Amino acid sequence: MLLVVRAKREKPDGSSSSSSSSRSRKAGLARGGTARRLRGSQSSGPGSSALRNKSGKTSTGRALRAVADDHQAAQSIGIPLNRIWVIVWCVAGVVALVAGMIWGSKLGVQFSLATVALRALPVVILGGLTSVPGAIIGGLIIGVGEKLSEVYLGPMVGGGIEIWFAYVLALVFLLFRPQGLFGEKIIDRV
Repeated sequence: MLLVVRAKREKPDGSSSSSSSSRSRKAGLARGGTARRLRGSQSSGPGSSALRNKSGKTSTGRALRAVADDHQAAQSIGIPLNRIWVIVWCVAGVVALVAGMIWGSKLGVQFSLATVALRALPVVILGGLTSVPGAIIGGLIIGVGEKLSEVYLGPMVGGGIEIWFAYVLALVFLLFRPQGLFGEKIIDRV
């Protein structure tokens, strides 16, 4: 929500006029400044490199990687799983907080942001939960599929396919290939 306060200024001749600085500030917010984008990229670079360095060189980082590979093996060598889970969720929360602050400062915060997050879920399911390239390819497949289905199937069913196409495609993938396109298939032997 943007609150703009317009102040009345008195001119030297005694008449008053509303300030144009609020209009210029509002226009600057609507355009999205280059400085804001630069600050966002400047804060994400050192943050991600610090996390990468910490994960490889410290004992906590090695414990995090061990738990990610195999919970039971990590617990059997004495790594406290509860402490590791607290660290993982705290780091994930901080990363999500910073990403939300950067997003909010760039594009603003409104109720429709929930639809952006919900539209990402089928993309991740389609590509595979453990694969970043899979998520990228899944996003391309869903984007192209939404547009093609809207053009070719939309007139037959009355339109609006773009809204639900990604979720139906994700359900089909969950039925036939639950790990996604590039996800790892986990086979447990008994």
